[in-house]
Amino acid sequence: MAAARDADLLLHEALAPHIVSTIEQMTRAEGRPRIAKIMADIPDYHTSPVAAAKAANEANVGRLVLYHLVPGPPPGVAEQVFLRGVSAVRKDVTLAVDGSIYTLPAGSREIREREL
Repeated sequence: MAAARDADLLLHEALAPHIVSTIEQMTRAEGRPRIAKIMADIPDYHTSPVAAAKAANEANVGRLVLYHLVPGPPPGVAEQVFLRGVSAVRKDVTLAVDGSIYTLPAGSREIREREL
């Protein structure tokens, strides 16, 4: 994670493996092997929220924002389920929503967030 070393903001994709595993098991039980196979494969090329938080910590990142969430959690309790285990690693993690815009004004440590 050398490219993120000491960054003020890190935007990182994330996949909740415990949720995807449940979806894979359910679709397999429903006789939907193609979807089950996809759900079994995608964790290989995505990062868990906990792993992203650990990487951000190792890189000494100021703020971590997770985006391209798989599966995309609806607001509320599902966000807490998506982030299971992250609070033990890092306290300041944000889940981006479609249309999130982050601006880092020059000469400042401020991070501005807004939505389209």
